[in-house]
Amino acid sequence: MQKLGLHIVLLLFLVCACKKDDQINNFASKVSFDISYQLLEGRHIDCIATDNKGNVFIASNTEIYYAYKGDLKKYSIGFPVRDMAIAPDGSLWIGTNGGGLGHFDGKDFTWYTIANAGLPRDLISKVRVAPDGKVWFSCCAFKLGGLGVFDGKHFEILTPENSPLNQNVIDDIEIGPDGIVYIATSGTVGQSNIYSIKDKTWDCLGNEKGTFYWVFSFAASQSGLLYVVEDFSLSSSSFNTNKLYQLIDNKWQKIEIDFELGFFTRMNIDNRDYLWVTGRGENLPALHVYNGKSWVSSPIDLFSDEYVTAIATDNENNVWIGTYENGVYILKQ
Repeated sequence: MQKLGLHIVLLLFLVCACKKDDQINNFASKVSFDISYQLLEGRHIDCIATDNKGNVFIASNTEIYYAYKGDLKKYSIGFPVRDMAIAPDGSLWIGTNGGGLGHFDGKDFTWYTIANAGLPRDLISKVRVAPDGKVWFSCCAFKLGGLGVFDGKHFEILTPENSPLNQNVIDDIEIGPDGIVYIATSGTVGQSNIYSIKDKTWDCLGNEKGTFYWVFSFAASQSGLLYVVEDFSLSSSSFNTNKLYQLIDNKWQKIEIDFELGFFTRMNIDNRDYLWVTGRGENLPALHVYNGKSWVSSPIDLFSDEYVTAIATDNENNVWIGTYENGVYILKQ
């Protein structure tokens, strides 16, 4: 009887061990490209913002949609949306083309512009919110403005004149759960840099004079992984193709790929630390997923050759794919 009980305990242990091996951070380790749902069919999607509480905001031109537990609410703001970020309190920060920086608390919109906040421009291309509630945003042009910071009371614009920035233009911003801010600069080819900012300490992750040809997007994971695509979209040479790098031991190491990254590549890291990147269309796989060791690619007919405009991951590790003209596809993982 004791042997039988021991065998049962051993069997349960093996079952649990196998189950654990098939999961990463309590999510299935296998990548799925099955479409579980589609929203806003026929609409152009500009960006998607998610948080760890299940809130999802989707922007389509001048309209913002709030998706929560099957409900969908629409808000029209009058300005094209460029980017969005959800704050720790659940409110939404909005970067617009012409309307400045917006804040939506669930009832009212508040706008910060050249006129009332002294911003360099009313075009905000990127916005992120740190765990401490500080809002970081891109408010710039060539030789104008830079990285904006709003602490709830005061605005500060960081430029090459008052900070370690090597250029005014900020093409992307990411913030880790530890509050470290990562930014990508651009403006002059060959001089793009990635900086990390912790408290008031800056660190250039590369050559201060310029590390990459151009950086349109990069991704930071919850565990501190950093990926960047060196973008050659502006190059006139047909020999230059986009390259993917990962920061390992404080050095950018190239990741070998057997597919072609599309121009202005979209990328996102899910809750398993898997990297999702877009590839070139024209009847080729639209999505490629890297688990740190190998790649998995989507079927060639997944989105009928749709151009992917946004990728986001929600708290349940569903991957939300925004497209150029056919809404949002949700891939349950």
